[in-house]
Formats: sequence, structure tokens, C-alpha cells
Amino acid sequence: MIKVEEIPQECHEYMTPMERITNVLLRKKVDRIPCFPFVSAAAAQIRRLNYGEYASKPEMFLRCQIEAQQLFGYDGITAMPDLCVEAQAFGAKIIFPSDNAAYPDPYNPVIKSADDYKNVGKLFEWSYAERMNNQIHVVKTIREELPDVMIGGMTIGPLGLLSRLRNVNDLVRDFIHNTDKLHEACEIITDIQIEYVEKQIEAGARTIMVPVVLAERELMSKEMWLELDMPYQKKIADFVRKKRCFYMVHTCGRGPYFDVLIKHLKPVLIQNAFLPDGVETEEEMIEKYGKKLIFLGFLSVSLLAWANPMEVITECKRQLDVFGKAPAGYILGASCEYPPYAPLYNALAVVKAARTYGKNYKTGYGPNYEEEGCRD
Repeated sequence: MIKVEEIPQECHEYMTPMERITNVLLRKKVDRIPCFPFVSAAAAQIRRLNYGEYASKPEMFLRCQIEAQQLFGYDGITAMPDLCVEAQAFGAKIIFPSDNAAYPDPYNPVIKSADDYKNVGKLFEWSYAERMNNQIHVVKTIREELPDVMIGGMTIGPLGLLSRLRNVNDLVRDFIHNTDKLHEACEIITDIQIEYVEKQIEAGARTIMVPVVLAERELMSKEMWLELDMPYQKKIADFVRKKRCFYMVHTCGRGPYFDVLIKHLKPVLIQNAFLPDGVETEEEMIEKYGKKLIFLGFLSVSLLAWANPMEVITECKRQLDVFGKAPAGYILGASCEYPPYAPLYNALAVVKAARTYGKNYKTGYGPNYEEEGCRD
């Protein structure tokens, strides 16, 4: 483990976060490697709010997000209070516990039978979509107050939304027994989510991250994902690119299907927590996919929650050494949402590691670009 006295001096920052991330995407040299701890619900700590207050009060949520970035200095924000923002707009009753993330009422699902799928579009009204409209306002305000920071939007995708409108056990059975009805609902929901994405982009989002969590070995077979989820995720991905925005994928399960995600969705970046399906080592992941997309992560959320700052910095340095020379690029960051209960000093440790061990970075060459004798 690195000792405090062994930490070198931080780099001189001469780029804005927006410039830094954009240059990585363009494979140009930057003052330091970008970092994205994905501080979401943990930002509630900034104003000593509990989870329920943070998620149900959009102005407090907004202030926490802005103040957290100003305090820690990371390069991007994908602001979300929880994964039930879109479900509320379809009539789900959202429960806001004080000590956990918000969730739909499990005893009163919106979709009670497979026959209800055909009516899912009738459940949605923009005038009732309070939380979605709040999110659009959040993106717009962050863009205005932090114009030099990369601001991201998101949608949870059609099946992600349906898992919050339908009892999950029933939904899984529908994968087999009510496939046609499920496709009908996904078509309707995808069009609404594309409109939601468009509103976020118009509000100032420069990236759209979609948690494609079903494209993972432990949750769904590759064949089933290609049939049930891929066509609708592809529509969203194609639309984001058409709007000249960066499309990104989040996956936090074991064995994500990088091959089909890249082939069909073409993300510029994947944020992952575990090695892809068919890959055994980090080096193999770089060899197989390092030319095709930018890696984000994969700092363990358990590490961020329970390790001390020096242990976090040590792991960040290791990952910078391993992933820093990935041909398409690398952004230091968390593998999933920063744990809401984790101490925020570890977010600061991630930023400090980027500033000290990620300086003079160029995609394909790694940190310390000038020190290696390389030239543009």
C-alpha cells in the first residue's frame, strides 16, 4: 500500500473537465486522466440529508450534486436520485425510505396481468411525469451552473422500466409465455424513453448512459437478450448518436456480453464492474476490447465503501497502470454508483489519484506521456 509520504505532487491542471473528457474521446493528450466516481445518492451527505429527503426533493438533490462536484473536482456528472424516476410517470407509487434507495410499491404493481401491456402507453402523461420533468430541470441547471463539466443524462431502458411496473417474477414468466405482449409494451415504452432522452439532450446533456443490465451472463442468456432487449436498446443508441451525443453503457453484473453490446449498440464507453463474458483477466479484456471502446471503472464499490483512502489511491494507481494504455482510452472511476453510505473522502481519494498518477495522459500511451519520450 502506498504511504502518504510517497504520494507525488499533483499535476498542474490546465484543462476544464469538458476539454479533458473530449480530448480523451479524440485520443489527444490531456493534463491528467479524467475521473468519474459516479457520486449519486452519496451526495446527500453534502447537506446531511437522508435518502428519502434527497430523492424526493429535487432542489435539494440538485444542490447536493452541484456542491459535490465543486468540492471534489471530478470531471462528469450523471445525476440520478434513483432508478424509479420513469416508473412514477407511468403511475407507480414510489416509496422513499430514509435509509435506502426509493422503490415502487411491491404490493401494488402497475401492470397486474400480461393483458395490461397493451395499455402501457395510456398510463403515461408528460404533465404527470413529475420526476422526469424534474430530471430535465436538473440537467439544465447543472449545465448552466457548471458549464465546463461533462453533464450526462440517462434512461433505464424499456425492460428496466417494466421491472418496476410489473412484479419481477411475473415479468420473468412473461419472457417465455407472453413474448408478443412484452414486445408490444417495449415498442411503446422505447418511443417515450427516446423522447425523454431528447429532452435531456436539449437541456444540456452531452452523454446518455443506459444501464443495459440484462446483457449479462448471470441474468439472461445472450440469445434471449438479443431477442427481447437488444432491438429497443438499439433504437435508443441510434437516436443518441443521431443527436450527436455520446452513447454509453453501464453494466454491473457478472459476465456482461461485451461482444454483442459493441456489435449492436456501438457504445463509445462501457462502465463495468466485472470481466466480460469469455474473458479471464484484465489484460485479456484490454487485448480483446481495448481498441473498440473506452473503459470506465472498474473500481470496486466495496473498496470505496470500506477501504481507507490510501488503499483506494493504491488501487487507483494499479488500475491506471493496467488500463492507462488501453488503445481506445480509459477514464478512472467507480464500477457502479458510489455507495450511498460510503465515506465521501474516498471520492476525493479517486480524484487525488487521477491528479497525481494520471498526469500527462494520452490515449494509447498512458500517463506520464512526455516522460516516456513520446511526441504528438
